[in-house]
Amino acid sequence: MSSTNLPELPGKKVCSGNYWIVNLVCLWFSQILVMAGFSALIPFIPLFITQELGITDKTQVGVAVSLFNFFGSLAYAIFCPIWGKLSDRFGVKPMLLRGTFVTCFIFPLMGYCRGIEKFLHGWFPWISAVGILIFLRFLSAACAGTTAASQVMIVRTVPDERQGFALGSLTTSYWGGAMLGNVVGGLIIGKYGYLASFWFCGILYLLAGISILFTRDNPVRLKPVASRVKEKGIQHLLPTFTHAVWIMMALFLLMGIVRSLETPYIALKINELSGGKNAAYWTGIVSAFVCVASVVSGVVSGWLSDRFAPKKILVPSLIVSALALILQGLSSSLVAFAVSRSLLYIAAGGFHPVLQKALSQITPKRKRGAVFGFSTCMNSSGVMLAALLGGYVYMCTTLNGIFYITAAAQLISLPILIVFINIAMRKPRFHRRRPRRKI
Repeated sequence: MSSTNLPELPGKKVCSGNYWIVNLVCLWFSQILVMAGFSALIPFIPLFITQELGITDKTQVGVAVSLFNFFGSLAYAIFCPIWGKLSDRFGVKPMLLRGTFVTCFIFPLMGYCRGIEKFLHGWFPWISAVGILIFLRFLSAACAGTTAASQVMIVRTVPDERQGFALGSLTTSYWGGAMLGNVVGGLIIGKYGYLASFWFCGILYLLAGISILFTRDNPVRLKPVASRVKEKGIQHLLPTFTHAVWIMMALFLLMGIVRSLETPYIALKINELSGGKNAAYWTGIVSAFVCVASVVSGVVSGWLSDRFAPKKILVPSLIVSALALILQGLSSSLVAFAVSRSLLYIAAGGFHPVLQKALSQITPKRKRGAVFGFSTCMNSSGVMLAALLGGYVYMCTTLNGIFYITAAAQLISLPILIVFINIAMRKPRFHRRRPRRKI
């Protein structure tokens, strides 16, 4: 018997009544702080590499930016399923506390890459400041995972009929925090330098962890399995999900690729359009407009996902986002780029709430921790692949070429998304085969 057929036992309902609203508020506040800290730092890393670490060659910059994003996504892909399974066993709240309190100490260390390089040079002369930066990014991503954990707590504690609204509202915290972080990060870097931004990020992660202390989890106890058939081969290493869930996992992987190809190079595009003057400041301002668009998109798409089929939302969203990407490649001014970038996120900011809503509908509550953790793994794997593909495109073509290729990738992915979402929703309980017992 598949583990997804196991009956749920009524655990202690610590989130009875309307306490899900308190959870949503606390999670929203914590995630806006997390994303503010993250966005005050990560979008400016290409500029940090060129201006502070002294790498100016186009090929070297492309390799460094690609590896920075690749190893960050790799860490998410490896560890998010682990944190998801642990959240099913020990609760989501400990995972959120780990992700915030541990990471708040790692991010400030990135600002001292030069000093760490000098300190270690006597023992490890081959270590570079860029290598240390990439390693710390891997470590921070491995210890984080608060976004997936927040989503798991939402789908566990929020009534099914309000999950689209709750997930959409939680999405506004990501983009609202990103907006705040982009603006403040650009201002801090412009006035106080990059080191202050690294510390700002760590402090906000600390405050986010304090907010998590006020949430309540709703653990679900599972009936123990008496006996299970052992599997051989690669299937033994894979989670026991339904075919419908595996289809959705593949779509999260695809979405991670087509949504992330051009993202690491936004700061370089803005640097080109601004003529190298106040690039960090203008990156923050443009990103802030983008985040405002994403906040609106997150709320609207969450509301729409409770009322309409996914294809009715995804079709116009993907077409408009592809058009916006083409306009970004054609932009010759910061104003035109900011407008087209905002249009992209108005259209595309709700992709994940739509997919998450569909995934929640085909997943039993007791499995949502593992499933949502693995969906984050698949999305991060897509971002990881996009980092390599985007770096290759950047080095082989032009900076504008990456926007055109991303637009083409989104248009190609449209029929794939629609067809396979329909298949997953029609047969949500279709399980993969297991070998029979030998008699």
